[in-house]
Amino acid sequence: MEEKYIPAGHASTSGILTTLAIGIIASILLPLFYIILAQLIPNIWFIAICAFLLGMLLGLAIDQGIRIGKIRNLQVALSIALVCSLLAFYVQWVFFDAVMYSRRGFTFNQSTADLKQLLQDMAFLFVHPGVLFKEIVALNEIGTFRIQGSDNISGLLLWVIWTGEFLVITGGTIVVAWNGQVKTPYSELNDHWMKRRTPNLLIPFVHDKAHLLNQLRNKNFDVLKNNSDVITQPDYAEVVVYESTGDPTKFITVLNVTAPTGKNKQARKKVVVTHYPLPNNVAI
Repeated sequence: MEEKYIPAGHASTSGILTTLAIGIIASILLPLFYIILAQLIPNIWFIAICAFLLGMLLGLAIDQGIRIGKIRNLQVALSIALVCSLLAFYVQWVFFDAVMYSRRGFTFNQSTADLKQLLQDMAFLFVHPGVLFKEIVALNEIGTFRIQGSDNISGLLLWVIWTGEFLVITGGTIVVAWNGQVKTPYSELNDHWMKRRTPNLLIPFVHDKAHLLNQLRNKNFDVLKNNSDVITQPDYAEVVVYESTGDPTKFITVLNVTAPTGKNKQARKKVVVTHYPLPNNVAI
């Protein structure tokens, strides 16, 4: 079995509350911008991109909370991501529904009284999910937008689109949290995240992962020796080093870099080894 970094599983109460606070704030603000953009440009593809960005940005906000709160528990991180993504999806429906049923509709030309009424409607819907659901059902019957050249989208197709929206927002948030800070090596000895060394080390392209791991197990660390000349080759590998002064262990991630082909203008990177532990006294 391949050796790799395993988070210690620590999640302090203060860390959880910090991450939740950041996530909740983002879960309230980001959906408002999402609905505003969707109303300004009511194009299904643009809305899909905005939903994707909502999930990504919310995930990044939670990831920042995880970093600040020093959460090293994947289950806790994913639970926070799930809760906040559900809140964000709910909030965007509250705002959308309040706007759709408001007297003025969607417009920036709102009086103080109009804004006050809109906020009151949002507050009412937020604490009355049953009412919100009934109004969503009513919206589904008449449709909320149309695709060019067709009538209003409603019924089953609209439910499918809304389900896709839900999956994109929640899924994007969870994926970002899953692959984010919580999996970055942490120095329990120094009580902080390990620093990523820059620039990355360069080594020849790794054709055989098993061979590389076998060399590392046999303490042949010369395979990680930096060789800047390999960058002139079409394919090579990068070694990312995570370390903390005084910690007995550091971790490396090896990435194969493949030259652009066809229409691709950027080199492709593929992970070969993730957060493999090495003694800190190994000179690489």
